Amino acid sequence: MKGKIYLYLFVFSLLVNVFQYVNSKGIIDKYEKDIKKFKAKIEILEHSNSEASLLETEKDTVKF
Repeated sequence: MKGKIYLYLFVFSLLVNVFQYVNSKGIIDKYEKDIKKFKAKIEILEHSNSEASLLETEKDTVKF
C-alpha cells in the first residue's frame, strides 16, 4: 500500500515536471521569435534614420 502511494506520487511529480518543461519551452521559443522580429524592425528603422539624416545633411550643404 505504501509503495503504491510513493509510485503514484513519483508519477504525478514526473508529469508535473514534463508539463512545466514543455510550457516553458514554448514560452522561450515565442520570446526568441519576438526578439528576432523586433531586432529586424530596429535595423530597418536605423537604416531609414541614417538615410534621412544623410538627406538632411545634403540639403543643408546645398543651401550654402
